[in-house]
Amino acid sequence: MTDSDYLIAYKREKAARLTSEKLLEAVTREVYFKNAELERVNQELREQQQALIQQEKMASVGSLASGIAHEINNPLGYSLSNLSVLSEYIHELVTAIQTVRDDSSVTDAAKAPLNSDAVIEVLEDMPDLVVESLDGLQAVKQIVTDLRGFARTNTAELTDTNVNDCLTTTMNVLASELKRKVVLHDDLQSTLIIEANSGKLNQVFANLILNAVHISPSQGNLYITTRDDSNQVVIDISDDGAGVPEEIKAEIFTPFFTTKPVGEGTGLGLSIAYAIIVDDHQGALELVDDGPGSGATFRIRLNAI
Repeated sequence: MTDSDYLIAYKREKAARLTSEKLLEAVTREVYFKNAELERVNQELREQQQALIQQEKMASVGSLASGIAHEINNPLGYSLSNLSVLSEYIHELVTAIQTVRDDSSVTDAAKAPLNSDAVIEVLEDMPDLVVESLDGLQAVKQIVTDLRGFARTNTAELTDTNVNDCLTTTMNVLASELKRKVVLHDDLQSTLIIEANSGKLNQVFANLILNAVHISPSQGNLYITTRDDSNQVVIDISDDGAGVPEEIKAEIFTPFFTTKPVGEGTGLGLSIAYAIIVDDHQGALELVDDGPGSGATFRIRLNAI
């Protein structure tokens, strides 16, 4: 074989080697990008799965709460009815006893049992006890009503809704939490009606309110206002906590983003609230300027009918 033949063979071998290396490099690069794409898709699937799990949990909690409220409603109904009748009976009884005590034809000996300290105390206390019991049961009835409305998240139906009623229901359900942590200032001025799923709106309001409560200082202030702006209802929920740091403002509605320690938050609350307002109700949810006492204000805009 001549030198020329060796040179030609060498060049062919080198060309084949370079082609093989380039092909391997191209395949490697393609595999890398495919793996990156698969990882991105897997991450999205995991996020969607977690969001679905969270929504399923909320639906289950809603169904459970609605069922419990329904079961409570039956004994509550006849207890209220019985106490109302008892209140009328007591009134008749007290009137009859007072008539006997005032009747001059009845001897003092016959009146004596009715004038004893024990009977007088019972007659004085019975009406007040019944009234207090009725008030207590009426409060329970209101809680049950609010709980049933609050739990109505498992339907996509939109109905004519008063935002003020939804906020009042949510504040009633969260009353014990609010009283322990913050001073509530509410000014509900909106007069417009919107088409909405009240249960889902309650879920959004509860999330925003509890977030505000948790980041507020002890006995801090919580401000909840509604107003009309042209053909929109504007809801502001504000606190006087430390506010939202500038560097994370763009991330707060991102699924799984949370500043809470591991195990204390899923990072889904605000993202689900955003989806409910924007996707389900074609509204807007945003973090606006600091609240009345610094802190943060979340503003919701919903279109009126």
